[in-house]
Amino acid sequence: MRSGRLLTPLEWLWIAIGVILTILGTLTQVSLPPQWPGVGGYSFSLQIGGVLLTACLAGPVAAVCAQIVYLGLGLAGLQVFAQGGGWQYLYQPAFGYLLGFLPAAWACGTMAFRQTDPHLPRASFPPRPNPYVQPSLSAPVRLQDLAAAGLVALTLVHLTGITYLLATQPWNGELLQLLRLYSGYTLPGQLIVVSFAALLALILRRLLLL
Repeated sequence: MRSGRLLTPLEWLWIAIGVILTILGTLTQVSLPPQWPGVGGYSFSLQIGGVLLTACLAGPVAAVCAQIVYLGLGLAGLQVFAQGGGWQYLYQPAFGYLLGFLPAAWACGTMAFRQTDPHLPRASFPPRPNPYVQPSLSAPVRLQDLAAAGLVALTLVHLTGITYLLATQPWNGELLQLLRLYSGYTLPGQLIVVSFAALLALILRRLLLL
């Protein structure tokens, strides 16, 4: 548990793990077999998977801090972004999607660790405290809960990225091409990553008793 506003040693550990997962996901490209009809040769990175796994396993605070560190490392010059690094990356069209990792990590972590009283409707949020129900009786997280958290996070990434594009790029044909590239081409692969991240997070949470 967190004490006041200070980060616990476990949270610091999760921050380090989250940074590593995000960097590894950024550097890992998955390509579908070229012989697959319609999708052959399609490639995507696992970057969003690092963000979601950290949020689903560590909670919102550590997940957001991990992304702050990741962005800081990249802007400081480390080659941890998909197209390098450095403060000049602020002018890259894709930087808005990286900024979207911050609200995405918070939303995903919050939803993944939402405590649900089994005697109350699942739609009630935040859950109302019930002194007659022991915390151990709270409903365990389900695969659909983690998948929903991942989809909300992915939506926030794209909303932030699109807003950044609209605010920094001229409104012409090039803007449409950038939207198709960053929010069209990448979306199918990211949906695949969200699905696998939710399943892996569920398995790890069962093993870690989270």
